[in-house]
Amino acid sequence: MSTSSRDSVARLCVRITSDHQPTIRRHCPRCAAERHFASSGKFRVNAQKKTIDAWLIFLCTECDYRLNQPVHERRPLKSIDPVGLRALMRNDRALADRHAAASGATSEVAVALAFSTPADPETSTIEMTIAVAPSCCIRLDRLLSLILGLSRAELQRLCDEATVSIAPLSSKALRRPAIDGQTVRLDFADCPDDLARRCRGSLTEGLLSSPASDPQG
Repeated sequence: MSTSSRDSVARLCVRITSDHQPTIRRHCPRCAAERHFASSGKFRVNAQKKTIDAWLIFLCTECDYRLNQPVHERRPLKSIDPVGLRALMRNDRALADRHAAASGATSEVAVALAFSTPADPETSTIEMTIAVAPSCCIRLDRLLSLILGLSRAELQRLCDEATVSIAPLSSKALRRPAIDGQTVRLDFADCPDDLARRCRGSLTEGLLSSPASDPQG
């Protein structure tokens, strides 16, 4: 097992962002085939005296056919927070991204590692805090595999042995999308030497890119 001459903790923030509009896959009547529809970031709003209907507009990436994804249906105006209503009316990007994510839309992601305490050959513990932008989706095991250079099976074994701990605690956390504010701790004290060396070697600052994976995949 791995040993260290001193207690050294590497701390980093894992930021997951995207420069691409989130997409969903739907049947396109104009193309007569399954196509990807990209969020336009804009809403269609129909407000009556006391109720509101709103849709997030998606466009076919092949022909620009418009698909309206429901956001509010016959919802009483007074039940919507005034700040949220103003954001809806001005096509607020963050609000559009949140509703796109709620619709199951995903986008290609970029993974950036920002170290507050860098890793080195003596590192005994790794502590990660995950920051996920709205509409970004990548499974936690895929993310950690990308960062640490380990297979999903190796990660699962380390979790089973309590070498890797995840908060909030969940028995299925590895198979679910990474969530904003999630923390991951990897303790090398009981980790096989070869895995510890690979993890330390993989933790170099830089920008990583990976397509978002299906949360259920």
